[in-house]
Amino acid sequence: MMKRQLLFALLAAGLAAASGCADKRDAVPGIRITPSIKTRVTGLHFDTGDCIGLTVTKNGSDYVRNHPMTYDGSAFTASGLLWYNDLNETSTLTAYFPYSASGVPDEFSVAQDQTAGCVSSDLLGAVAKNVTPTGAPVGMLFYHLMSQLTIVITNNSDAAVSGVTVGGFVPTASVDLSVPTVAAKAGAAVAEIKTFEATPDASYRVILVPQQGALTVTVSTRDGKSRSKTLSSATLESGRRYDMSVLVTNIDIELKLSGEVSDWDDGGSLDEDNGGESSELEYGGETYRTAKIGGQVWMAENLRYRPAGTEIGEGVWYPEEGLSAVAEKGLLYDYATATGGVSVRSGTPLRGICPEGWHIPALAELEALLAAGPAAGFFRCAGYWIVNGTTTRYGDADKGYLISSEATAERSGCLAYSTTTDPVTDEVPLGYGLSVRCVKDAAAR
Repeated sequence: MMKRQLLFALLAAGLAAASGCADKRDAVPGIRITPSIKTRVTGLHFDTGDCIGLTVTKNGSDYVRNHPMTYDGSAFTASGLLWYNDLNETSTLTAYFPYSASGVPDEFSVAQDQTAGCVSSDLLGAVAKNVTPTGAPVGMLFYHLMSQLTIVITNNSDAAVSGVTVGGFVPTASVDLSVPTVAAKAGAAVAEIKTFEATPDASYRVILVPQQGALTVTVSTRDGKSRSKTLSSATLESGRRYDMSVLVTNIDIELKLSGEVSDWDDGGSLDEDNGGESSELEYGGETYRTAKIGGQVWMAENLRYRPAGTEIGEGVWYPEEGLSAVAEKGLLYDYATATGGVSVRSGTPLRGICPEGWHIPALAELEALLAAGPAAGFFRCAGYWIVNGTTTRYGDADKGYLISSEATAERSGCLAYSTTTDPVTDEVPLGYGLSVRCVKDAAAR
C-alpha cells in the first residue's frame, strides 16, 4: 500500500469507558480487532503488547476518544469496550498506531535516532465511516502514513560500514487522522536521522516523513572516514517504500534510488532527478494500486471484489487464514465466477468480474508480464482452493495462481508461482479457486 493497507475486523458490541493497554477482555461482548497485516516495519504481524488508539464519533461528538486497545497475539482487545445502544445510529471509527496516551496526534515526529529500530516511527491510520453497532466484523483499512527507505550497501572500500545517516528532510509531520493523511510540518527544521542496521555492512532502514527535497546520505566506515552524497530532488510519498543502492569505495559513494515492491506499496522508480509516479484504481469500494509493466497497466494487488449474489464457499473463497487475510491476499475465484460464466479460447479480452475498461488476462498477456519482469514482490502468494471430486481443501499457502481467461472443457490456463520458484504458465481444473489480477484494455490506456 494507497495506498498500501491493513484490514482490521472489529467484532462489535458497544462502547464504554475502559482501562489502559494492559487490560484483559471481560466476559461482556465487546469490540475485538482482528488484524490482517499487509505491511509492517518488523514483519507481517503485530507484536503482542502493541497498542492502537480508537476513537468513535457520532452526531459530531466523540463517544469514545483515543481508547487504547492491546494486541494479545491474535486480536486487539480492551475491557468493557461496548457499543452504544441505538443500533441504527451511524458512527465513524478512527484508529492509529502506535498509541499515544497524551492524545490523538495532530503532529508526529519520526525518531532522529532509529538505530534501535523503526517501529515507533511507523505511524498507521485507518477510518471506517457509517458504522452501526453489529455483531459482524467492521473492516478498517490501515495505511502507512510515513515513507520507508531501505539503503542497500555494496561496500568496495577497505573498511566495514559503521553507520548510515540520512539528512535534509523535516522529521515532523502535521497529521489529519480523519482522512488519514500527513504532510511535512511547515517551517520545521530539517534533521539528520540515524538509520537502523538491518544487515551489518549491507542494509540499513529508516522511516521518513513524506516530502520532496534534497536528500543527503552519509556512510561512515570503521576507519573513521565518512562519505556523503546528495540527491538534489527526491520525492518520497506516504505509504511507499523505496530502495536506495549505495556503492561505497575508498574515495566516494554512488547512489541510486528505486522503488521495488516489498511489504509496503511500490514507490515507483527514482533517480537523482526523478520523483517517480504511481496510480490507483477504485472498484467495488476498494482501492487498488496499479503498475505499468511492459506497456500494459496491471492491478498490482489481488482482486478483492465479491460479485453480487455470490456466497463465500460457492465459487469464491477467502484465503486459508479467513476474512482477515483478504486485504493482503485478495479473494479466490473459480473460473466460472471470475469470467462470469463465459469461456474464451482464442485470447479475446474478457471482462468477467473486472472493472469496466479492464479484463481477465489472456495467457499471452501473462507471458508478456513475465517477459517484462515485474518488480520484486509484484506476485502475492495467496494459496488456492482445491476441488477434487468430493474433496475440497486449501492448497499450499506458499503458492499462488493468477487465472487466465482461456480454458478448455476441463482446465483453465493460469500463471503459477511460489515463494521459492519463478512464475510459469500452467493449467488447473476449472473448479479450483485462484487469484485474479485484471489488466487494462488497450483502448483505455
